[in-house]
Amino acid sequence: MDYGIRNSSKDNHRAEQVTFSPGFSVGIISDLKLHENFSLRFQPGLEFGERRILYSDDEDRLTPASGTTLESVVINLPFLLKYRAKRLDNYRPYLVGGFSYKMDVQAPSHLDVEDNVMVSIKPNYFCLEIGAGIDFYLPYFKFATELKFSLGLQDILNHKLDPENPDAHYYTHSINRMNSKVVTLSFHFE
Repeated sequence: MDYGIRNSSKDNHRAEQVTFSPGFSVGIISDLKLHENFSLRFQPGLEFGERRILYSDDEDRLTPASGTTLESVVINLPFLLKYRAKRLDNYRPYLVGGFSYKMDVQAPSHLDVEDNVMVSIKPNYFCLEIGAGIDFYLPYFKFATELKFSLGLQDILNHKLDPENPDAHYYTHSINRMNSKVVTLSFHFE
């Protein structure tokens, strides 16, 4: 998990995410077969993870290690179209693509400098999802591995000023746009 951060040019502060943070996801699969090779999939699930944003400035007023950690518990509701190639023995490669609605139930709704919450996040957003995988047909069930990319389509940073924490506004103003980016390696049992 990480954020796609576009810094603003309003001041000398810069925000960046220098490391990817691993997470965990669990969900269920609903599959509606439309054709021999096409199916419509609904895969609701929960994603758990955290992201760390580091701040620096050109005048060295902030230490390079100053930053904030944002924990996420995301309800993910993806609608995907799955295209399966021809089956070769017990293998069948496929492509998936579609959109998902995500709701971060643990997104910080207000700034809190004492708890190291320097940015406020909008909890609801939409993502574009695309991926590929392989179905393995075993004697009693189907096992699949899937690599999927999810890219947030909208700015999830809350740009509203917080009158209770005026000292933390430069953290928010240093970011012009921020969207969610997630890479998921999934193991499906059907």
